[in-house]
Amino acid sequence: MLDSNAVAITFDDGYLDNLEYALPVLEELEVPATIFVSTGTMGQDMELWWDELEALLLEGNEFPLYFELFDDQFSCRWDTSTLEYRKNCYMGIHHLMKSYISFEKRENWLMQLWKWRGLKRTVRKHYLTLSSRDCKELARSRMITVGAHTISHPSLAGLSRESQEFEIKASIDTIAQIVDQKITVFSYPFGNPEADFDQDTEKICRKYGIRKAASTENALWSASTDLYRIPRKVVRDWGPVEFEQKIRDYWNEQAGTG
Repeated sequence: MLDSNAVAITFDDGYLDNLEYALPVLEELEVPATIFVSTGTMGQDMELWWDELEALLLEGNEFPLYFELFDDQFSCRWDTSTLEYRKNCYMGIHHLMKSYISFEKRENWLMQLWKWRGLKRTVRKHYLTLSSRDCKELARSRMITVGAHTISHPSLAGLSRESQEFEIKASIDTIAQIVDQKITVFSYPFGNPEADFDQDTEKICRKYGIRKAASTENALWSASTDLYRIPRKVVRDWGPVEFEQKIRDYWNEQAGTG
């Protein structure tokens, strides 16, 4: 047990830069961290779905005037003639992809968007995710704990219990097989309590051996914290001075000193 203030460092999703950039720094400074890996893009020539969606709708210069989505349940037509209209389209599709559709349907929609843009599906270097070999390399470091983060990174609360169980169990099993270790930590995709995970989610995690699960609730850990609703503070692209001040502010917040 620590007898002073401390931080626990976590990374979500499983981007390749966790291995290429974060690991060398963590090992040099001897700082432990947990990396939660979403397994759906492992060994696949594809980006995480929200990155791909952003590239299709918000990057580039030439866009058709409208996008018509063909679907048996969510067919819709969006004006895409301006950046603001495309942002509206992005938000609408993101909302549906996050909470309401299957992995297979998400893939179908993305392919419709690639066809709409008239582009060949590509993967950008800076958005690559970990391969199984990369994941093994991370796990070999004494500074790294690897955790599970579902297969396709959905908002779990929007899924049936059966679908939740598949997403959670399959990701745990896949990571465990890759790193040859029991997986006992999990991070909820998107991580907002009630909105993105529910009591079923927590029960499924317990069922498959998860002992701690991280949310994105904006709070600090305390001795009374529910181990299946561990809060976390998001770190942005801050410089050293701003980062130090943020940490000090967090401790003051916890101490109630304002």
